[in-house]
Amino acid sequence: MIALRAAVLAVAVAGVAAAPAQAQSSTPLPSALTLTVSKSTVPAAGPRTVLLVCSPTVGGTHPNAAAACGELAAVGGDLERLHGHPMRFCPMIYDPVTITAEGVWNGASVSYRHTYPNSCGALNRSTYVFAF
Repeated sequence: MIALRAAVLAVAVAGVAAAPAQAQSSTPLPSALTLTVSKSTVPAAGPRTVLLVCSPTVGGTHPNAAAACGELAAVGGDLERLHGHPMRFCPMIYDPVTITAEGVWNGASVSYRHTYPNSCGALNRSTYVFAF
């Protein structure tokens, strides 16, 4: 987890250091997020965490980085605007899941956290970004 945060910080610092040169070049601003999914009812299992890097190149430890980056790009990196499966009906079982995103998107700081009643509700937030 610490290594993932260090990697996000390194990408962010590289982007800030390159900011003056950005005015003269078309180098994309950095976009890298540490994504976490955790269930409060199973603390022993621990949270699942991945690194999603979308710029300057697509990569990280996310299992479907290209699709997740595409999904984020479609909403300008605004995690509040993500839409998952539109017609998924979720059971009324309370088993809370918290999703978080920390890092940078196009050079701007990102911090997102939301708790859903269950994993089905969390998956309704996005199709790819939090599917790991």
